[in-house]
Amino acid sequence: MPFQSFFDEPDHYKDRFGFYEQGGSPLLLQKFIATIEEQRNDIKEINISWYLYNNQHLHDYLKEVAAGGIVVNVITIPLEGYDHSKPKVIENLVTGKRSSKSLTKYNLARNIFGEMYRSTSIKNINLYIFPHLYVRSARVKKFSRGALPYSLHIKSAYIKKKSGYIAVMSSSNLAVRDLVKNESMICVEDEPNYEEHIKAFYKNLIGNSIHIKNYRASLDTTCNTYEKIDFNFSNLVCITAPFYENSAHLLDKTLSALILTAKERIIVCAQHLAAFNYEFNAKHHTIINKNEIRKGILGEVISMANKGIKVTCLSQTFAPLVKDEKKFKEIKFRRPANTNNFQQFFSQLIKTENTEYFVNENIHSKFILIDDTLIYCSYNFTPTQFIYLDNVTIPKFKNMPHLSYNGIHCEVGMHLVIKDQHTVKAFENNVADIKRKKETIAVTNFGASPQSINLKT
Repeated sequence: MPFQSFFDEPDHYKDRFGFYEQGGSPLLLQKFIATIEEQRNDIKEINISWYLYNNQHLHDYLKEVAAGGIVVNVITIPLEGYDHSKPKVIENLVTGKRSSKSLTKYNLARNIFGEMYRSTSIKNINLYIFPHLYVRSARVKKFSRGALPYSLHIKSAYIKKKSGYIAVMSSSNLAVRDLVKNESMICVEDEPNYEEHIKAFYKNLIGNSIHIKNYRASLDTTCNTYEKIDFNFSNLVCITAPFYENSAHLLDKTLSALILTAKERIIVCAQHLAAFNYEFNAKHHTIINKNEIRKGILGEVISMANKGIKVTCLSQTFAPLVKDEKKFKEIKFRRPANTNNFQQFFSQLIKTENTEYFVNENIHSKFILIDDTLIYCSYNFTPTQFIYLDNVTIPKFKNMPHLSYNGIHCEVGMHLVIKDQHTVKAFENNVADIKRKKETIAVTNFGASPQSINLKT
C-alpha cells in the first residue's frame, strides 16, 4: 500500500504509567521494524532523524540490518540534550523483567553513544550529531535536558530501496523512559512527488551534522549558524531547518493557505496550541526590519470558523482563562509553556460558533484535517515553529548569565500533505476515539462527555 498509518495509546498496555524497554510507543517500534523487515532484501540505505535515540531494541535491530550490508545513518541531538532527571525502573514488555536500577533517558543514550564512539567493529552504521541550538529570548529558563533547546525535533526516516523508497514520520520518539501517549506513524511508499524533497533534506541534514567519532562535548556556539541551501518547497512536503532560509516563515504561509481552502471542516490536533497573535521581533532578522503581530495559523482557523466552517481542536495542554478558574477547580490540566498566547486563542475560540475543544493529557500526535486532506506534522502549533531569525545575538541570558548565544532560530520540522482517503478516514477514527476517552475533557458545549464543561454560556 502506498500509504499506511498506525496508532498507539496507553490503553494498549497493562500499566498506563509504566516505562518499557521497548520505549514510549512499543507498537510503533514494532511497526517501524516490520516496515523495514518486509522489504529488507530490497533496501540499500536507511536514514533516520530521531530527536531522541536511546532505544536499545531499535539500535540492536539497526546494527543487525547494517551487518547484512545495508547502510544505516542515524541523526540525533547531542548527549547533553537528553534528560538526566527522574530515573525510573524499566520493564521488558515481553519477559516482564525489570531493570535492577532506575534509569534516565541520558543513561540509556549514553550506552549507545559510548558504543558508537568507541567501537571499531560496527560496520555500515553511522551515528551523527546535529548540535544546532535555537533560542530567541534572553529570558529563557534553563531546560531540564541541557541548558538551551536543540532544534532537531523531527522523528522521521528515509529508506532507499533498490527500486523506490519508503518515507516514515512518527509523533513518537520511541524513546525509553517516556510514558506511552496517543501517538501515530505514517508510512509513504513509492508515491510520486514526495521522495525528491525528503531525500534532499537528509543529504543536507547529514552534511550539516557531525559524526559521533568527530564530535566533542565542548560546543562552539558557531555551530548555530549555517550556510543557506537552496530548497524548493513542494505542495506535498514542507520542511523547516536553519539551513533553509526563512523556511519557518514559509511554513506559516503554506499552512495558512491550506487552512483557508477549507469548505466544511478543520480538525486541529497537537500537544500544544498557541500559534495565535504572536510577536515577530525583527531585530534578529537581517532582511525583515519591521516588528509585527502575526495572526498565526490558529488565527486563520478562527477566521474560517467565523465563515461557517466547523472547527474541532484537541490538545494535551490547556490553560483556563482567569474568569473560568472556578469552573476548573476540580481538574488538573497540563499547562502550556506559552500560556498567554494559548489563552488569547481560546478566548476568541469560545466566542465563535461552529467550534469544539477537547483536552486529553495523553495527546502527542500532531496533525490537521482539512476536509478530505491530512497534514501530518512533526511540530506543535506554537509561535516557535513559525519564526525564522537568522541573526540572533544574546550576549547574556537573564537566568544563565554565564551563557551567550549567536545563531539562527529555526526548529527542524516537516509536514506531509496526504489526500489518500483511507488514511484520512483512519485519522478521523483516531479523533473520534480520543473524543470518547474517559479522560478526555470537552471544554465547550459541543459533544457530551462525563467531563464536559460549557464555557460558551
